[in-house]
Amino acid sequence: MALRHAAFKSTGSARRSSTSAKVGRATRSVVVRASAAREDAGMGRRQLLSAAGAAALALGAAPLLAPAPASAGLFDPPTNPLKELRLKAEDILKETLTEADAPACVRLTLHDALTYDAATKTGGLDGSIVLNKEELGRPENQDLAAIVEKLKPAKAKIDAIGNLSWADTIWLAGKVTTQLGWAKIKIASAALSSGGEVIAGPAFSAPWPVRLGRLDAPEPGPEGKVPAANAPVADITATFAKLGVVPGASSGPFAAKPPFWERPTFLLWTAAAADPPAEEARFASELPDKYGSIKTMYERSRLTTTRTDYEVDFIAFYNQMGELARYK
Repeated sequence: MALRHAAFKSTGSARRSSTSAKVGRATRSVVVRASAAREDAGMGRRQLLSAAGAAALALGAAPLLAPAPASAGLFDPPTNPLKELRLKAEDILKETLTEADAPACVRLTLHDALTYDAATKTGGLDGSIVLNKEELGRPENQDLAAIVEKLKPAKAKIDAIGNLSWADTIWLAGKVTTQLGWAKIKIASAALSSGGEVIAGPAFSAPWPVRLGRLDAPEPGPEGKVPAANAPVADITATFAKLGVVPGASSGPFAAKPPFWERPTFLLWTAAAADPPAEEARFASELPDKYGSIKTMYERSRLTTTRTDYEVDFIAFYNQMGELARYK
């Protein structure tokens, strides 16, 4: 089976100069290459969401004629036979999981995907963390056993209606629980609950592209690739910097950034922590030059009505992590 990968660029990274971009394209030697399209004409997606969010809150309880949600995303076109199964699977996961499960679900995805080896094209998001007792029993994964057990009844219900791999189920669980958490925050922060529900709905939320069809693997992923929860931030950063990069890739001041540079590292790792705010503070404290400004940027975004910068970037990097997989 061919191994496909896609990288998603945040609009922040798009502000690099054209010269740097040309150099980056010439020197990049990584597995993850393609980028998702952005709406750049007129107002940007982020500005549109922020403006729309402010308008919704201003209207309060007045009904809004929101446009019908578009297709689920770049990798989930209307003709995709998995779309109906995906929607039903998300409903089943919502019956089993809550927003409180988001850190564990994101961490389950992260720990499965971090085993990816770019040189051998093995490991990655393949469900082995659930299917192989040896991998789940490793020290860095032992406390994920509880979320795995919680997912099993949901997976059984999904299996009764269609064929969805464990790799896809894990990834969807992280998506669903994260969205539940975001919606709860927006509703709680709105002056009127009806305004928060509008902002939390699909019309004013960042679109989340979905691609399914990952293959499971019963063999355990390579050992020694997943840092411990309390590992030094420098070690976590180094692990992500090597993820998806073919050994021998160009390096130095003119080399392109690795696919999982500081911003995706910060967003993904801290969201998967038992206490995300405390982990964000630890990152900024241990490596202030790398993570201080990133923490401040995303804190400001989360204080806005639509939290657009934070959510758009998280979606892009979570999807990028999910592409470290084999597909049907």
